[in-house]
Amino acid sequence: MKRILIVDSDEQVASILSLKLKREGFETTVADNSADALKIISEFRPDIIVSEMILPKMGGIDFMKRVKMNPETMRIPFVFLSSSRDVENKILALDMGAAAVLAKPLFINDLLESLKKILGEYELKNTSASEETVPEGDISDISVLNILSIMLENKSSGEVEFSSSSERHGVIFCDSGNVVRAETDDGDNKDGMKELYKILSWSDGTFSVNYGDIDAERNIFIPQKKIIEKSVEWFREYSALLRFLPPVDTTVYLDFAKFVENLNKLPDDIDPVIRNIGTGSKISVIIDSCGGDMLRTAAYLKQLYELSVISVENVDTVCRFSLPDWFRSCGKAAEIEENLTEEKVEVVENTGKSECHEPAAAPVEEPAGEPKKSAWDELAEQSSRRGKSGKIVLFILLLAIAAAIITFIYYRGLI
Repeated sequence: MKRILIVDSDEQVASILSLKLKREGFETTVADNSADALKIISEFRPDIIVSEMILPKMGGIDFMKRVKMNPETMRIPFVFLSSSRDVENKILALDMGAAAVLAKPLFINDLLESLKKILGEYELKNTSASEETVPEGDISDISVLNILSIMLENKSSGEVEFSSSSERHGVIFCDSGNVVRAETDDGDNKDGMKELYKILSWSDGTFSVNYGDIDAERNIFIPQKKIIEKSVEWFREYSALLRFLPPVDTTVYLDFAKFVENLNKLPDDIDPVIRNIGTGSKISVIIDSCGGDMLRTAAYLKQLYELSVISVENVDTVCRFSLPDWFRSCGKAAEIEENLTEEKVEVVENTGKSECHEPAAAPVEEPAGEPKKSAWDELAEQSSRRGKSGKIVLFILLLAIAAAIITFIYYRGLI
């Protein structure tokens, strides 16, 4: 006699369904919430579970995740009943391994037909000696923290392998539900918590669980309860930083002009972040590639985004260096900027010519009232007396400042 577990918060619906299934020769038991259903499963050992999708305490999909992640119950087929028109949840349930999703209200004959078909298919699969069922899925459907919690609930031993969307790989080793080691393919794997945090940050990718005894060198030594607490705390802080950024699969670009403009506001150790942005990169890839403290990297990206140094648009800006304050105090800032533009045009027009003529010296006009001359005017007057153009002196001085800035950036390794 096949056993069916019915999980539905509506007692009347559950009772009627149980009665009709018993008349068809099934053994049934009922639970009105998923938490009680998890306790019943270990004793009742159902051949199939018929569950409402919307349940108190724990939703139907989360309930199924826990059943599918337990090596002792992972082969039990699920049939969901749903009165909701939410198509996305139905698709998610099927992707997560549900055998069928039936709409309420339903006809008992349709349900019986589906149950007999599913039981026949699963019985055939279970008798196949060559097939081994390995729990696997997408990290976007079931988070790393959720997986670790389920492993702890089931007191499972084995290896959980992860692959991120940016082609990073990691493994978490569990012994009777306790995390004893975490490692990644690009880490030194000495500090297990550091590697665990790295895997926790992967919001996209896949996982697979290989149950069995493990033989791994421990690199996490704190109690399991503390591991979960620290992981939850770290993930909350990390998620809080990401809320100020576009989605992690968004490509961001560096605005070099904004970068130079805000250079004095940025910390010295931000260089790896700038390098990994390059000509454009996804936020998740930048965080993965920088290594080290991922919280710090996320904080740096948040700072760059708030300063508009990085953005989702690839803006091809021309880097223009701001004139120092002491230039502007002389009252000649506008003239310098205008002359700089004129000199640039002249250089372009003279490109390819064999000779280069000096521009004529600008005449110096003497004021009528002999006002007090500024240091800037004195410099321009002396240059004029020597037969040099005041404009050229100013232009050369500006170029020297620009060269000094470029040299500073070069020695920081950013050019």
